[in-house]
Order: sequence, then structure tokens, then C-alpha cells
Amino acid sequence: MKNVTKFNWKKFLWFNLFIPGAFFIFAICFMPIWRVFEFDTSDEGIELIKTSLYLQGFDLYTQIWNDQPPLSTIILSYWFRWFGESIVSARILVLCSSTILVWSFCQTLRIYVGNITATFSAFFLTISCNFLRVSVSAMIGQPALAMAMMSIYMLTLYRQKLSKSLIVMSGIFLALSLQIKLFTVFLVPLIILELIKINFEKNSQTSKKRIFIDIIFWLTSCGCIFILIGLISNSLSYEQLFDSHFDEDVKTAFDVGKSVKLTLLFLLQDFDYILLAIPAIIIIFKKHEWTKAFPVIWLLSAFLLILTHKPVWYHHYLLISIPLTWVATYGVKLGFDFLIKKRDKLSKISLARLSAYFLIFSLILVPIKLSVITLENNKYIQESQEKVELLNVVLKHKQNTQWIFTDCPIYAFYSGLRVPPEVAVLSHIRLNSNTITREQFLSVFKNYRPEQALFCKSRMIRDYVDDPISQYYTKTFENGAGTHYLLKDNLIPPTPLNKGG
Repeated sequence: MKNVTKFNWKKFLWFNLFIPGAFFIFAICFMPIWRVFEFDTSDEGIELIKTSLYLQGFDLYTQIWNDQPPLSTIILSYWFRWFGESIVSARILVLCSSTILVWSFCQTLRIYVGNITATFSAFFLTISCNFLRVSVSAMIGQPALAMAMMSIYMLTLYRQKLSKSLIVMSGIFLALSLQIKLFTVFLVPLIILELIKINFEKNSQTSKKRIFIDIIFWLTSCGCIFILIGLISNSLSYEQLFDSHFDEDVKTAFDVGKSVKLTLLFLLQDFDYILLAIPAIIIIFKKHEWTKAFPVIWLLSAFLLILTHKPVWYHHYLLISIPLTWVATYGVKLGFDFLIKKRDKLSKISLARLSAYFLIFSLILVPIKLSVITLENNKYIQESQEKVELLNVVLKHKQNTQWIFTDCPIYAFYSGLRVPPEVAVLSHIRLNSNTITREQFLSVFKNYRPEQALFCKSRMIRDYVDDPISQYYTKTFENGAGTHYLLKDNLIPPTPLNKGG
């Protein structure tokens, strides 16, 4: 009789239901998604207002200036149709993508370090710097990383099964990631290198033809899906998607020193992961365990990329924290082996002993990290009070308002008002790349004649529109969150043409 391996339902349910479900519930309960006005003072509002305008019939890239790929906006628009147009709904969608990220990360780590250590890896990733905050923010970084991690998981399965379908799926997932946010593009050469490495691991005599075929399969699946989405959504715009990010004015507008300090500050918050990663990296290179080298290469590549890139924002750190947690998990495995499984055999191995000490140190820090996250959440809740006060002023005049001009579009989303699509995205990059001029701002006031104006953060925008604001608007309210203006009664124009369709 054939020996049939019995399916392990306990492990299946643990890794496919309990871990992702526990993460989702923990994030819902621990993060105040119903009480915080905005977790991010820029990107949440931009993503929400883009989707709101898109739902009203405005086109991305032609009417709505947009320096990001379209897939997140398209998916969020369908989500709003099904579950309602609210910020909580958007945050839950992002949390779903973050749950996919945790699931695929844990499933990948299972293959390298086993079930128990992989469970710890999911928890360590959850409490890493800014992970929970980004997991419940209506932003595009986390969904892009979720698709990238799915691509890497498919590649890891390919190492085991050598099925061409897994290569195709890996390419498709990375294409989806790139059509959400382009900052995962640096993973393309890393994945190609991994494909080459996998082939040589399986057979040192692997022909160049077979390696070439695998790479072509991956690149074709990735490229075709990326181009297909781009053609359907009219998003293949070099000026908006690429030029604004690499404009020389953008590079000179941001200080690389501040970017370095910000990156090092985040690394300091995950200092225990660095300690766990060091012994693991030493052993990987010392013993030539190249099957485990992918996250190390990812970590070094992302670190160098961020150190040389301008500007760097806090959510970019996840490009580092995910591979850092991955490599740190190798250190966790070393520590477990020393403490539990193979203490007698490893008692003389200093790196394993060191990993055990670092693991204990990291576990001691868990309540401290959770306390820090709680303090940050309380700060967001306190800041929300002034913002809600300012929102109430906008809502007070909503009945007589069709258009609002603002550098904080989240207020327009909350109040259900429309922002002129040309200025829905007023990001730091757009302003500093000079892709919008004073004349264009003045044209918006002339064509739309917004009944309300609200300024929260950008002095540059306020200077651009100082003439129409000072002539035609009256300041009605000001607090720490922003300043509100209302079009003077005797200058309220006739109803403008509805451009939304």
C-alpha cells in the first residue's frame, strides 16, 4: 500500500486562518481607525479625493493630475461602490491588503525557518516601526508591498516545485504591485537574480537556455500585465508618473541629510531586529547558505536606495523593515535552537548563544514597542479634535458650496465636496517639481470660482493664490489645524458648469 501523507488541518487553519485573522482583529482593536481624523497629513487625503473624483466621472491623468499608478484608485472606487464611501471603509481595504502581506510573509518564512519561528516572524513584523500605522492608513504603499510579497512567495514556492506557472504568477503579482506604487521596481533585478540562483541550486549544470526561458517567462508576465493595465487606464504618462519624481528641482528641494537621519531614526526603533540579523547574516555568508540570501540582498539594496533617494518619507521605511524582520527571523531561529532544541550541540557556538540573548532582549522590548504605538495613537486622536472643529466650519457652509479649494483634500472628502480635479493632488513632489505654476492656480480660481478655500500646511500654495484670496475671500475661522476662507457674498458667481459628468 502507498504511504499517503495525512493532511494536517491544524497547521492549515493556523497559518491560513488564525494568523491572518488574529492580525486583522488585533489591528482593528489596537488602532483607533474610527477616532483618528487622519493618520497621514498628506497621502490619505490625496488618495481619498482622487477616488471620490474618479467615481464622479473625472478621468485620471487627463483631468485629475496624478503622479502615481492607477490600480489603487480603481480598486478603491469599486470598494466604495460595494461598501460605502468613507475613510473607515478605505482603511479596512488597506488593512485587508496588509493582512495579505502578513500572510504571504509568514508563509514564505515557514519554508525557511519552520512553523514556530514563522509565527514569531508575523508578530515581529506587526510591531515593527510604523507597520500598524501604515496598515490602517488609506495609502497605497501597503497594498503595493502586499503584492510584492505575494510575488516573492510565488518565487519561493517555485524553488520547491519548479512549476512555470509559479513564475508567471510571481510576475503578475509584481506587475500589480508596480501599478499600485512604483517604489517596488528595485525588486525586479533582485527577483531575476533569484531565478538564476534557483536554477543553479537545483542543477549546477543548468543550461543558459533554461535560465533564459525562466527569466523571459517572468519578465513577459510582469511586463504584459503592467502594460495592459497602463493602456486600459491611460496611465503610461512619463511626465506625471516619472518626470515629476526625478525632476532636478525635487532633488534640490529636499535635504539628503534629513533623509539619512529619518532612516536611521526608524532603524533605531527596530534596533533589536538589527541585533538579531547580524549573527544570521554572518552565518549565511560564512556557511554560503545562499538560499537564505534574498532578504539580505533586499535589505542592503533598499537601504542604499533610500539613503540616496530624495525625498524619503516614513512609509518608505517598510522597504527596509520587511527584509530586516525576515533576516532577524533567521536570528530568532538560531536563538530558539540554542535555548530549546539543540542546546548541547550549540553550547560552544557563540553566534547561536548571542542570538539567544538578542531574542530575549527583543521579547522584553515588546511591551515597550506596544506602549510607544499607543502613545502615538493618542497623539493622533488629540490632533483630531482641532481638525474636526475645522471640518465643522466647512460643513456649515456646505449647502451653498459646489467647489472647495484646499491643500488638505481630506476635508473635502469628509464633507462630500469636490476639489477642482487639476489641484486635487498638491503633493510636495508636484509643488517642488514645478509641474504646476502660479498661472495654473489662478486659472483654477477663475474657472471654478470655489465658494470655500481652506489652507492647512503649504505656505507655497498660499503665496501662489494670495491675490484672489485677499481680494475675493473673507477669513471666517482659524485654529492650529488650518485657516478657512469664504467667498464674499457679493461675489458669489452663477453655478459653474458641472465638469464631472
